[in-house]
Amino acid sequence: MRKIISGLLIGLLFMGCAKQETTYTIQGEWEGGDGKVVYLKKDLGDKKYEILDSAIVANGSFKMQKPLGDVDERILEINGSTNIVILDSIPIHVKCITVKKTVKGKEIENVRAEISGSVEQDIFKTMLLAQRDEMLMMLGLSFMGRDENTSAAMQDSLIQMYTAMKEKTVRTIDSLVTNYPDCHATALIINNFVIKDRDLAEVEKMYEGLTPRIKNAYLGRKLKTSIDNIKKTSIGSVAPDFTLQAPDGKDVSLSDYRGKIVLLDFWASWCGPCLREVPNVKKVYDKFHDKGFEILSVSLDDKKDNWVNAIEKNDLNWGHVSSLKGWSCPVAKLYNVSGVPAMLLIDKEGKIVATKLRGDLLMEKVAEQFGE
Repeated sequence: MRKIISGLLIGLLFMGCAKQETTYTIQGEWEGGDGKVVYLKKDLGDKKYEILDSAIVANGSFKMQKPLGDVDERILEINGSTNIVILDSIPIHVKCITVKKTVKGKEIENVRAEISGSVEQDIFKTMLLAQRDEMLMMLGLSFMGRDENTSAAMQDSLIQMYTAMKEKTVRTIDSLVTNYPDCHATALIINNFVIKDRDLAEVEKMYEGLTPRIKNAYLGRKLKTSIDNIKKTSIGSVAPDFTLQAPDGKDVSLSDYRGKIVLLDFWASWCGPCLREVPNVKKVYDKFHDKGFEILSVSLDDKKDNWVNAIEKNDLNWGHVSSLKGWSCPVAKLYNVSGVPAMLLIDKEGKIVATKLRGDLLMEKVAEQFGE
């Protein structure tokens, strides 16, 4: 009888444990924030968001706690500012600091959030800081590129600084991926930051370095899906067909160019690096156009005037199309474009023969197609 009772107790204990759900916890301090609402959101893409949770600040603090589900990135919105967090079972602590400054005689109040928690938060924060520094340098370079008064020496100096910043970001990524193979944030970093810049073989090697636990988790599975999708537009694959509108409103399809050597060029009027690449692209176009070389540029602009004006101002005398949906462009998504400029070379049979083309490499790869 004692053995039966013990068995029943163990069974009940097991059932109780089985019913327990892993939860997330977000606790925060916000002095002077009483009455404000903090939101936890999911990014659905196309500038759409789903509110998953919220909390009203009371007595200078707030708390959210619900069943976790999959470990994933989420957006914590505080006073209109967005903060990306890795939502896992380790409690996240948020300290909100109000910063006031005067701009043109008007006092503006911003709230800075200091977020801490698991090692997942630390890893992703390190990546975001590296990306922020690189983006700020790129914006500065883009702004200087539009200023006619900027000297060539200054532009060269900024380019060198930007190159050094990119190299630092690469070292940061390599260090994080190598040292934290058993972290969800590592899979997210590979998916969000590595895929767009590195060769497929290198991305696959990084994926294989992840532990089985992470490969089987949501972010690991998501990364594997991204890798499989990239293979559809990798070298040797037939370039997926698409149809978009030209500036005159006519439909243009990639298949219209079958039988030609085609450079599929993703760009935007606001993209400084894209515009700096224009002289090089023109040089290649002028040399090989009469031999059967064409360019089809897909713009990620969302305003037609900006798009058309950039074409005219820079004398881009080749094919142009756009969905005018910005980063939500379906063709950019089809080709897994996450940064511009992005160029792919397509042969006469419609197969992709080269990717990540810029500078001298573009001339070299196009020349190969014409036996030069």
